[in-house]
Amino acid sequence: MSNPTIVCVPGAWLPPNIYSESLQILESHGYPTISLALPSVGADPGLPNFDEDVKLTKLIVEESKDVVLVMHSYSGVPGTEAPVGLGKQEREEKGEKGGVVRLVYVAALAMREGPGVWANTQLQPQSGTVTVNPSNAKRLFFNDLSDTEAAPWLQTLRPQSLGVYASRQTYAAWRHIPSTFIHGTRDCTHFSQSVVQAMIQGAREVAPSAFDVVERVDAGHCLMVSRPAWFAGALRRAAGEVVGDGEGEGEVED
Repeated sequence: MSNPTIVCVPGAWLPPNIYSESLQILESHGYPTISLALPSVGADPGLPNFDEDVKLTKLIVEESKDVVLVMHSYSGVPGTEAPVGLGKQEREEKGEKGGVVRLVYVAALAMREGPGVWANTQLQPQSGTVTVNPSNAKRLFFNDLSDTEAAPWLQTLRPQSLGVYASRQTYAAWRHIPSTFIHGTRDCTHFSQSVVQAMIQGAREVAPSAFDVVERVDAGHCLMVSRPAWFAGALRRAAGEVVGDGEGEGEVED
């Protein structure tokens, strides 16, 4: 049986090559990989909603065979919306081939159906973007890298479309497709350990099978950069391969 394709979606502000080192490792183990460039990152003017992000994610997933869909931070929003009818089990029941075998949320928003993240704020998203304060960027994204290691990544950050955060969620893929949550315990963004645990528990209250695997590692928000070998191993596990924690730093809850 061939390995599933690992489709990786970067978070807000971030480029697709944020996954490069991990994907090289995965490819050396026989996994086809795809890393998407989200339309909402770097758009000028900013996009009014997440529709283009959802369309691209859905298109790539539809084109592949078996897929592990990996979402980071913001991309949990379009990634949760995109795979309507694309779960592998659901497709098999209809006599169709391929589909998403597992969702992987990497410190990502596991949205429920309903209003967007900023739905109740006074935004005019159709006219703008939001950038990361340069003085905070390293602490937020790359706090587990040295200044020298972080410097080139800080140069890749792009403006993010505001409108995506006000988009209404109509589908929660984690209700229907097996899911893994990966979290860096040194994350300095809003994805603190308490917030992540509350999000996981909230999902399990409405879908007890949600996030049947939770992996934690001593890392920051962009752990695919700081812990590429460990992260590649976690994605191989998500794909169904039996892989030990080669770096000895992770904790798996299942």
